[in-house]
Amino acid sequence: MHFLPKFRLFISLNPESGDLVHLKDVFPEIKKDLESYPVKWIEPDKFHMTLRFLGDVDEQNIEPLACTLDRLKFDFEHIEFSTDKIGFFPDSRYPNVIYAGLLEKGNGAEQLVSFIDRIILNFGVKPEKRFVPHITLGRFSRDKRKKIEPEFSFPLKPENVIFRSFSLMKSSLRPEGPVYEELYKFNFLK
Repeated sequence: MHFLPKFRLFISLNPESGDLVHLKDVFPEIKKDLESYPVKWIEPDKFHMTLRFLGDVDEQNIEPLACTLDRLKFDFEHIEFSTDKIGFFPDSRYPNVIYAGLLEKGNGAEQLVSFIDRIILNFGVKPEKRFVPHITLGRFSRDKRKKIEPEFSFPLKPENVIFRSFSLMKSSLRPEGPVYEELYKFNFLK
C-alpha cells in the first residue's frame, strides 16, 4: 500500500510587512504582562488571519484546490479590518489561544469564507462552525494552562489593515514554533 504525502494547510489573509505597526509595537508588552503563563508566541512577521484551517491535505489535491480557489471572482478589490481588542479562546478561564480581535469594515470576508467553505467540501474538508476574525498571538501549553487574572486588560488602539489577496499556506510544526510557507497567493482584483 502506497501512502501519498500530506501537508498541513490553511487559507489566510496575510498583512503586508508595513501593516499592524501598533500591534507589533505593543506585542513585547503583551508578552511581558503574560510572562508567567506558558505561552508559545507567534513571531510578528508570521501574523496572519486564518480564514479556514484545512488540516492534512493529500499532496495530489493541492494544485486542484489552488486552481479552484484561483477561479473565484469577487466584487471587491480588498477587505478592510480594524484591530479591536486582545482576547482569549475559548475564554480567559481556560485559555488555549491569545489573539488580537479584528472588526471588518464591510462584508467581503464573510463572502470569501462562504466561497471557501463550498470549495473545501469538494476536497473532503468539513468547514469550521463559525468564522471569528482574529490574529493569533500565541498558544497556551495545554497541560500547564492556568486562569488569566481578571485584572488583565490590554488596551489596543484601533488600527486599519487592508488585505488585497488571500493565500493557501503550508504549516510545518517544529519544536521552536510553526514554520509557514505561502504556496499560492490569490488577488481579489483580477
